Amino acid sequence: MPPLPTRPVALLDLDGTLMDSAPGIVASVSAAYAHVGLPAPTDAVMRSFAGPPIQWSFTTHGVGAEQLDAAVAAYGAHFSGAGVWDTRVFDGVPAALATLREAGVLLVVATAKPLRWAAPICDEVGLTPLLDHVVGAPDDESESKGDIIGRALAWVHSAVDGADVRAVMLGDREHDVHGAAEHGLPCLGALWGYGGADELRAAGAVELLDSPADVPAAVLAHVGPVAR
Repeated sequence: MPPLPTRPVALLDLDGTLMDSAPGIVASVSAAYAHVGLPAPTDAVMRSFAGPPIQWSFTTHGVGAEQLDAAVAAYGAHFSGAGVWDTRVFDGVPAALATLREAGVLLVVATAKPLRWAAPICDEVGLTPLLDHVVGAPDDESESKGDIIGRALAWVHSAVDGADVRAVMLGDREHDVHGAAEHGLPCLGALWGYGGADELRAAGAVELLDSPADVPAAVLAHVGPVAR
């Protein structure tokens, strides 16, 4: 029996990896703390909310269980009205994605941002034509990053018709690394994002990348050459 054809795949975090969404997120986090009557953390801490599931971020930074639902709702109301659009694509990302697509790599976003925001913002900033699919969190944001990556992989397997999938994750936070590891995937660390080298290295990122220009070569090194 001939071997299965291979299909190289890059799973991509969104906030802090493809897009600098911190300004809108910080404004919405600040509004949520004000709504529940708590002092807002420092700007650096609020920037760290970009990427991880929002419920984890609030509980990690002082919001008690009795206030969590109200904080999440206030964040969502502010973010959907204004914060979601206060973002930009990192320099070099479109070129990196175009290079990978030209090389035959399937590009799938796997983000903890709810899909109701992730898909429209990818449209707005011009990323959608460079991507094959976008997988986001459910509206209640109840999934871990590992859950989201699992759904992204399920979509990939349904889309490639039995091919042997070779996948790598690209992300800027420990949640990306740990979520990828749950599925036996390596994770490349994006140093232009919000996590930093120490966090990514401690989590087990297989390689740290300095800029989006480094992404194509690193991805191809992990998923192997694309069969033509």
